[in-house]
Amino acid sequence: MAETPEDRTFHESHLCSMGPRPQVMTGLMLLLLREHFASADNIVHAVFRDRLYTGLAATADSTGILIEENTVWTPTRAGKRPSLIVKRNGWKSIKRGTLDSQSGTSDDGHKRYTKLMRGSHTIFAVAKEGGETEVLSAETFQMLTHFGPIFRQYFKLMAFDVLEVGAMGRLKEATDRYAVPITVGYGYDDTWMIREHVPPLRNVSLKTIFETYYPTE
Repeated sequence: MAETPEDRTFHESHLCSMGPRPQVMTGLMLLLLREHFASADNIVHAVFRDRLYTGLAATADSTGILIEENTVWTPTRAGKRPSLIVKRNGWKSIKRGTLDSQSGTSDDGHKRYTKLMRGSHTIFAVAKEGGETEVLSAETFQMLTHFGPIFRQYFKLMAFDVLEVGAMGRLKEATDRYAVPITVGYGYDDTWMIREHVPPLRNVSLKTIFETYYPTE
């Protein structure tokens, strides 16, 4: 008897099973930017419709845009290409009042805890000319702002928004490059339960500990 084949092509996202993590959010930023700049149909500013992201190394493609993490990117590797460089900033824990992280109990009586977290990434729009840098930063800002609500909902974040588009400056590593920083902030809640199968420290003997460190003569 013929049966319908099982679909095993879908893999649950780590964002669903483990929640956002610094390296996962870095990968998410790279993915969003690369997807946007890979097709001319996505790009508003015409100047970048012919300078698409191809995924090729800098030596193999000197015209398309380079989108990379800051730990990988170097000015010499970018050559004459415009670039978007993703850098992770710090993450902070938000205190939830006097009970700290305790947020109630589950249906079966186990304690539930929630920790609110917030973090940010800065995306540097880098190009050789100041005008080109401004256009690239505007394209990036507009994409992240307009689709921010969709990103927040899809990745189950509490917030996702562009916090600031900074002033343009000259890169210290290269005298012929300009950069504009675009900071994106986000927040999420980490919720977990502790199921105690035995009382805490049930088998610890204080007498044994005392005799170990303070032996009697």
